[in-house]
Amino acid sequence: MDLYTLPNITEPQPTASFLSLPSILFFISLTVFLVGLVHWCIQDYRLFKALGPGGPPYNVFGWIKVSIIIRPFTLADHETTRTEDYPDAGAHEEILALPERKGERPVIVGIAPQRQFSQCPGPEMNTRVLSLFSSAVTNNPKLLQKRVSGVEKHHSALFVHPSLLSKPENLSDTARISNGELGHIHGDTSLHLYFSPPDARVIIEKGWAQRHRLARTQPWWFGGGKNWWQIGETFLLIYAPRNEYEVDVLRTLIRASARFMTGEEGLVEP
Repeated sequence: MDLYTLPNITEPQPTASFLSLPSILFFISLTVFLVGLVHWCIQDYRLFKALGPGGPPYNVFGWIKVSIIIRPFTLADHETTRTEDYPDAGAHEEILALPERKGERPVIVGIAPQRQFSQCPGPEMNTRVLSLFSSAVTNNPKLLQKRVSGVEKHHSALFVHPSLLSKPENLSDTARISNGELGHIHGDTSLHLYFSPPDARVIIEKGWAQRHRLARTQPWWFGGGKNWWQIGETFLLIYAPRNEYEVDVLRTLIRASARFMTGEEGLVEP
């Protein structure tokens, strides 16, 4: 009998090819995704470095913290000028009296650090703004201090005086969240400052500022918490003043910030 005609012998079954069409499409898609991801990481890291030193470490670990860990909890770029979640009544008279800022808003880039990339004045304006910080402290020595920012770690900042911080029950929640820091200046002469929610709304709507991307009024995704990164809900980026007239506006803004953070209505303007 022919061996190949035995009835109980099973014929060999064809095996599926490893390089089937679905497998090929999967590996092509995976490759495209990984190449795109690597390209995005490189470009985003370059942008992070271009912003200069700020609060996070100025290296790949700082970039990972900001772009991978913090980014999911931030406002989108287009949300930084939203104001509907701030009260529409209760702003101070001098804030309501502010004129609208002329021209378009400058280009603002980054999460932490957050920087102004257009309409930047010269270095002499930075010196001018720092003099306002000094004047604010000189005029209110029992209410304010000037020292290196605890948030930025590289720039001068205004703080609530330690004597007031020793009695936190008399301060706003924002002052406690920020460890007493009102705000700070950047190398581009933009500033970060805190304001009362009604004042913050008017300041944004008049074109003088926009929100820090961590300045949220709504809870984070997980657990309903807020202020996980020690950034309060009214932390605004104030655009760099372009002339002496805008320095006068900034003087009003600094006083409004200091009044909110110290709780002292009689605070003297810088």
